Amino acid sequence: MYPNQKAMFDAEKQDRPGVPLAAPPIDTYFPEADADALAHLESFNKHLYRPNTYLHKWWARRCGTTFRYILKQLVTNPERRGYYESGGLEGMLVLDPLMGGGTTLHEAIRLGASVVGVDIDPIPVLQTKASLLHQSAAARAGVYMKFERSLRGLVGSFFTTHCTKCDRTSEIQYILYALRRRCSCGDVGVVDSFTIREDPSVPLRLCGLCHSVYYGDIHDCVRQPPPIHIVERKHSICPTCGTKFKDILDVPYWQRYYPLVIAATCPQHGSFYKSFDENDHLLLDQATQRFRSTTNLRPSEFIVPDGPKSRDLLSRGVHSYLDLFTPRQLLLIEQMIQLVQSSPKDHHLWLALLVSTSLEFNSLLCGYKGAISPRPGAIRHVFSHHAYSFPYTALESNPLFSGASSGTLPRLFQDRVVRAGKWAEAPLERRIDGESVHIVAVKGEVDWGIEVNSIAALKEPGHFCLIQDDFRNVAIPAGFVDYVVTDPPYYDSVQYSDLSSFFRVWLSHLLPDTADWAYDPSLSAVASDMSRAGAYGQALTAIWQKCRYALRRPHGRLIFTFHHWSPAAWGELTLSLKLAGFALQNRYTISSENPISVHIRSLRALKHDCILVLRPNDDPIQRVVSPRWPEIATVDFRNSRTFCDDCGAALGFFLQSDLSEEDIIHRWHILLGGNGNGNGKSKTPR
Repeated sequence: MYPNQKAMFDAEKQDRPGVPLAAPPIDTYFPEADADALAHLESFNKHLYRPNTYLHKWWARRCGTTFRYILKQLVTNPERRGYYESGGLEGMLVLDPLMGGGTTLHEAIRLGASVVGVDIDPIPVLQTKASLLHQSAAARAGVYMKFERSLRGLVGSFFTTHCTKCDRTSEIQYILYALRRRCSCGDVGVVDSFTIREDPSVPLRLCGLCHSVYYGDIHDCVRQPPPIHIVERKHSICPTCGTKFKDILDVPYWQRYYPLVIAATCPQHGSFYKSFDENDHLLLDQATQRFRSTTNLRPSEFIVPDGPKSRDLLSRGVHSYLDLFTPRQLLLIEQMIQLVQSSPKDHHLWLALLVSTSLEFNSLLCGYKGAISPRPGAIRHVFSHHAYSFPYTALESNPLFSGASSGTLPRLFQDRVVRAGKWAEAPLERRIDGESVHIVAVKGEVDWGIEVNSIAALKEPGHFCLIQDDFRNVAIPAGFVDYVVTDPPYYDSVQYSDLSSFFRVWLSHLLPDTADWAYDPSLSAVASDMSRAGAYGQALTAIWQKCRYALRRPHGRLIFTFHHWSPAAWGELTLSLKLAGFALQNRYTISSENPISVHIRSLRALKHDCILVLRPNDDPIQRVVSPRWPEIATVDFRNSRTFCDDCGAALGFFLQSDLSEEDIIHRWHILLGGNGNGNGKSKTPR
């Protein structure tokens, strides 16, 4: 398939000890019930189960427990195959050509394998590198404390207000803003609700006329009416002029919001709420003037691209990512960039990623969800819905707030660096015993490795090589990889590279020489125009072909998770595997998504994954024989599990059949489309 590569790498091929010579156990067995139970638990709080993989935001992560179970069924020694046993893949090499969040690499390196990860987007590559490199916890803490202390000295005073009881300088926790809209009368501010904090006895409310904050249900306006009237979002028509409120799109995004309420903490009197007053406006103006007089940020370097999700910004007149932040936020971000670059060089990576991920909690795309939450400072972060959303009540957080609050730098450092580092030194798993769930330490494992700069240098257990590129461009020796374990991008959902532009524009300033920031996301294997029939399958075909070339025989397997309700998705996947020369050895079905997750709740979304185990069908000796898959006449739509299970079996049949490409696509549409299942109507699994 790749003769030029074969000539290049035949001389580099080497025998590695410990590799299996027979079919791996996963061909015939997978503990579906146990894996499903743990995956279902993990799907509700994935970041708590695998904290060391969550340093930076990435989307569509699969359960680490699932991939640990997959990899454990590749262990040759039965005594080390148990889920809670350490290691077992020493001497083997695992490849993830579409690494995304890096789940496969983390799980494989814990089991002793050497790993290769490839992604065209630099963010997953950098995050995985930062989380797989081992550094002293004390050293990281020292770097962070100096960073935070310097930042407070530079900009901390701009995140203060005065106590309503004693007038002492107090630390702001967050500020609530109203969305400005317009009618024939002029501008109006719109909030989700006048209720700021729910409380059965004494709720906290905002007055829409005078902007006062008060407790209870009774309030007398005593202040001079402010320049803008506030209404709740349920009102779409002005009660005075009778015209419909319209969005204001002719000013920068941050100027479309009006500051209303401050939540702060007094050193003497504790937490309090107050209206945004003249002194607060003055301080905000001072921060704005300071930023404008000192900034080196060039708007031309923060242009919003034309992408499937970025168009939501462009359609609202947002053409620069800078406009999504208040000048006060930008002043702080620019200081953070300078402090990262002046920190010790071997700490740049994790510190820059920490700063970048904090931006998801610190822009005016953030909404307020603290009214009914047990946490008063709860933030609806930028990508809580895997898309851009535009709040009515926006929240500007104080990233330096020292108390308990969502998305602050101290909180993120503790959760994503300190706690993650402790977990990496002693990984923990859950064990289900009847109705109880216990924490189990896996002795002898760590979640870090040693980085090498080329695939050929992967000679020892725990080595890892990360490559930022389209996998189709990566040169890998023939027969060099024991297993390919991955999670391919979701069919017709290519927004992640586009959404990550929100972070890339900042990371390119934080880490200017660490990645190829000028790469073209449209060149991604799955970022081509997926509206064109067959584009997804064509991209995957080339990837699977290269995987087959790299796999060792006869034990080498391509294993990945997949689900989709669309017949086109299954059809293109089938053709890509068939053209690449793979046969299905087995399929298993497990839970994958939290059923109440905000990005799939009430949508046509499957909640299970099909684990597909495939082998190259070009073994001349045929030492491993694929099973014969019976033809599937109907797919069981009763629930998500049976749907995925039947689709996996149908895939096996189509791969071994002599049907033409046209017939395969047609048969998938019969199974899953309007002519299937005997009633002529399309169904959606529950």
